[in-house]
Amino acid sequence: MARTARTSRRTHAERRSATQAAILAASIKLLIDDGYAGFKASRVAARAGVSRGAQEHYYPKKIDLIGAATRFAMDEAVHHAQSLAASAAHSPDPIAKFLADSEHFFFAPIYRALVEIMIAAHSDRALARVINPIVRDARHKLNGIWADTLGAAGYPRDKAQQFIELTHYMMRGVFLVGYWLPYQVDRTAVMAAWRSLTPAILELRRSATPRRRSARLDDGLMV
Repeated sequence: MARTARTSRRTHAERRSATQAAILAASIKLLIDDGYAGFKASRVAARAGVSRGAQEHYYPKKIDLIGAATRFAMDEAVHHAQSLAASAAHSPDPIAKFLADSEHFFFAPIYRALVEIMIAAHSDRALARVINPIVRDARHKLNGIWADTLGAAGYPRDKAQQFIELTHYMMRGVFLVGYWLPYQVDRTAVMAAWRSLTPAILELRRSATPRRRSARLDDGLMV
């Protein structure tokens, strides 16, 4: 009997988790398609394939839904960074992994929706109280993941942190110009030019390539 009850509780928890995931995925899709201004909580349940009552049980108000969707998107970004950072430990070029993760975040469709949410939060104090801590915490985690990764690869940590921040400022600018302003941006060329500046920003010796730096690190870790 006890075993049956535990199984039932597990099944209920799994159903609840699946329902919440469906609601949040539908919220993000709606944000991507219609932006923050066109986001209607009443349309999410239909997209998620759940009842309106189920949606309101978990997220009673629009602000609750927006907050949960933002957290869901930022958690996904953190998981993606962790995965690439883990693979960077065995890569001769951890900088390429960092740049790939940054492009994945700043040029994904959901980033456009997140920017719109942040703009709305600028003039909506209630929304800002919900959204800002989520974004701030996730950005701290993301920057920390790559500062640790580049530091472990032998780059000076203070320079790595500066490089991370400058890269993100640059990518935010490229996104904004490419999406909202009437200009054509060759992102591939911009990224290649930025990559060429990496040695100067990180103050690397010209003879020290990422491969050699990684090999020396491996030797040190084996001691």
